[in-house]
Amino acid sequence: MRSVPTSDIARAVVPDPDGGGGTVGVDPDIIPQDLLRKYTEYARVNVRPVLRGSTFDQEKIASLYVALRRESSSSGGVPIAVRHIESIMRMSEAHAKMHLREYVRDDDMDASITMMLHSFIMAQKFSGRRSFQRSFAKFLSSREDKAHLLLHILQDMMRNEAMYQTIRQSQRSGTEKGDGVLAGTLEVLLEEFESRARDRRIYDVSEFCKGEALRDAGYVLD
Repeated sequence: MRSVPTSDIARAVVPDPDGGGGTVGVDPDIIPQDLLRKYTEYARVNVRPVLRGSTFDQEKIASLYVALRRESSSSGGVPIAVRHIESIMRMSEAHAKMHLREYVRDDDMDASITMMLHSFIMAQKFSGRRSFQRSFAKFLSSREDKAHLLLHILQDMMRNEAMYQTIRQSQRSGTEKGDGVLAGTLEVLLEEFESRARDRRIYDVSEFCKGEALRDAGYVLD
């Protein structure tokens, strides 16, 4: 009898004890250890993200610091100092380095703010955690918030496309009121949608394009 870690079986590092000497297929969601080791080594040696004021919301950091100081002093918890903001900066740089980026972006800063706030809230008394979560809700960007904003961007693009098609058909038919019938399908370029999302500091739309919010709104990614 022997004990074999499930993760080793999933990576086909060791034979499957129930498979008659064979190995289990490699899970595509699991990064091989050798590749992960090379990736982290490359990021550590070659990637040094830079903090630029134009790439993240400085006002958000300042407001967060004021709110943390206020809540900490009122609750009698751990005093908040400038070093806590410096920790957020360092964590955002580490998050950017993990993604091999040259500059720290808003999503890197949001990830570090989320870690800091969860740590701060969990350090409070259980009875007061819910009120702290409400107080800092505006600093915690959720997937639902981003999906709602992306859906608004997409709907605005579709309205503009519908207006453009109406005017175009009106010019073709020689009428001024555009009484032609629009085509059954409206299309917008994914690259344009991604560009509009970046203008709102959302840099990855792949999860939204595969999610239920897109399908429920009647849109399809071609």
